[in-house]
Amino acid sequence: MSTAPPLLLDLTGVARLAGVQRPVASMWRSRFASTPDPFPSAVTDVRGRPCFEAAQVADWLVRTAHGNNPEAREDAAAAAAPSDFSFSDASAVAELQALVALHAQTDDLDELTPSQIEEVAANVDPLDRVLRREISAHVDRGAPWLAYATRLVDAAYSPSAALTLIARRHAAANRAAGSAGPLLADAVALVVDATIALAGGDATVTLDAGDAILSSTLAGKLDDDVTIVLPTGADSRDVRRQLLVDGHWLADEAAPAARSVVVARVPSHRGEDVSAILRAVDDISLSLRDSDAAVVIGPARALVDPLAPTDERARADVLRSGRVRGIARLSTGLVDSAVRESLALWILTEPTVEVAPARRITAVADLTRVQLTAATRADLISDLMAGMGSGRDLRAHQFRFATFVRTTSLQARSGSLVASATRKPSAMTEEAAELPALLDIAAEAVRSDITPIEIAPDPHDVPRAMSVAELISAGHVRRVQGTRLDPVLLGSEGLVVVTASDLDQPASIGHTRVDQFAFATQHPSAQLTRPGDVIFRTSPTAAAWVDTDGSKVVAYPARVLRITAADPGGLVPEIVAADITGGPAGPGAWKRWTLRRVAPRTMAPLRQAIADIATARRDLEVRAASLTDYAALIVAGATSGAVTIIDLDHAADAADTQ
Repeated sequence: MSTAPPLLLDLTGVARLAGVQRPVASMWRSRFASTPDPFPSAVTDVRGRPCFEAAQVADWLVRTAHGNNPEAREDAAAAAAPSDFSFSDASAVAELQALVALHAQTDDLDELTPSQIEEVAANVDPLDRVLRREISAHVDRGAPWLAYATRLVDAAYSPSAALTLIARRHAAANRAAGSAGPLLADAVALVVDATIALAGGDATVTLDAGDAILSSTLAGKLDDDVTIVLPTGADSRDVRRQLLVDGHWLADEAAPAARSVVVARVPSHRGEDVSAILRAVDDISLSLRDSDAAVVIGPARALVDPLAPTDERARADVLRSGRVRGIARLSTGLVDSAVRESLALWILTEPTVEVAPARRITAVADLTRVQLTAATRADLISDLMAGMGSGRDLRAHQFRFATFVRTTSLQARSGSLVASATRKPSAMTEEAAELPALLDIAAEAVRSDITPIEIAPDPHDVPRAMSVAELISAGHVRRVQGTRLDPVLLGSEGLVVVTASDLDQPASIGHTRVDQFAFATQHPSAQLTRPGDVIFRTSPTAAAWVDTDGSKVVAYPARVLRITAADPGGLVPEIVAADITGGPAGPGAWKRWTLRRVAPRTMAPLRQAIADIATARRDLEVRAASLTDYAALIVAGATSGAVTIIDLDHAADAADTQ
């Protein structure tokens, strides 16, 4: 066979191979251009991007000890590609996957003739469900990527890892995949944990038809007694290839099982809108028998967040089935090709027939701000499983994340399905019945610093937490845009300016100012803040601060949430700022922030108590700073010889003996 063409890298591939950031790879080209050992020259240009021969780059990295990968020569194929191959081409990617899968079934694939390769493919896949047609297409192409497939397996250390690498690079080359892109490992592990908890040891598990990594990972974790199948009629050739390489047996037609658990990713294809996602979930719900269950993972914008009226009715129809027993909103960054999107998990099981529909409950949890660690996953699944049990199970379980709402309330809800699901941190997770006693204990501990507030153990209802979008719609709050200030206007005198960076250190507020006349001239319609305004930002992290005085200029991209004085809806500015800080970040994230509320009669005394505590804290900080200064001066005096530190007890003892 002809000699394989060289593998090429663009600068992103160079960075990937070297284990550095992309700008570092660019810098190497210029910094070492005039040295005795310059960075290799580009050998071609692809769509305006310089490309380099992978072998030359790898040799340079190893020879000069640059980068963080001493095995660059061996790993080069994992970051590179032949000049005639594109990871954005789905057909080419399918052929490469088929070659890797066939490599796992035979030795020395790159030494076979094209006719021998087709013969091996026919023996491995006689029914053409996995790779036969892709191998034939590749042979018709001239079999140009045989050697590359072999090198890729060597670089990835196994055929299974090579298939995973191909899937990741295909997704990276097709960022338009959006929500349908590969799940990250934490999200995969959560779905696996949920499925195992539901399946037990004798169920049939129907794998996701479109996610090869998820399906194979799940197949590897299930007990041998569990039968795994793909949805009826699903082609799923990439899933079958991954299962073949990983050695998982897939049943063609499962015998009827007592229970079946369906695993589904939505959307299954890029470009599917919310309506298509909800139709897919509805189809899954309708396909379940009484004893069956399902685990669905998909975008929170469809499964949890506020929807347009038509889609809201469609989601309510699914909820009305009574099968949706657990709902969890997850954090962002769990999809390779949609890092800003939050996911959500739905658990569907048999409705509780012994409980009247009007009294049925659904477990909901909001993990938007919670990292999906192994402990988090275990606690969430434990919460959701306990929530599907009997009343005794509910009373016996200590819930970390989940709370419970009437299923009928979810069906009628127009906003977020997890709006009231955020559990309070630290002491606020205590049972409500214990809070009066805890408040008394805490008050006694600070009695020397502040007069404790008066409380009455009088349980009462509070308004449910709502998203910012819901609160704006209800008229309880409105958003005021910041002003785009010309930097030349800023100085040390005039109106106080609050910038987005000031929210990290509110003590710095007041250092930046703008001349009042110049500001009014250039921005005649701009609004100054009012007392009680909550100034916030969404990037790089969510942060907020309450302006208690008002009359400040808010510089864009910082913005203001202004509570409606005539109808605050139980919103307290200090609580709003606390709920925002550390919340989801990024464009549009503010609409989904969930804000806690209090009973109207509590608002004024609560704000006064918070203000008194803030004043006491500032006084203590001043006292602490004075003590620090005093200690520093004592040390300076003693070490310089300027003063002598006298031991008064020793001096008194000496005087007594005289």
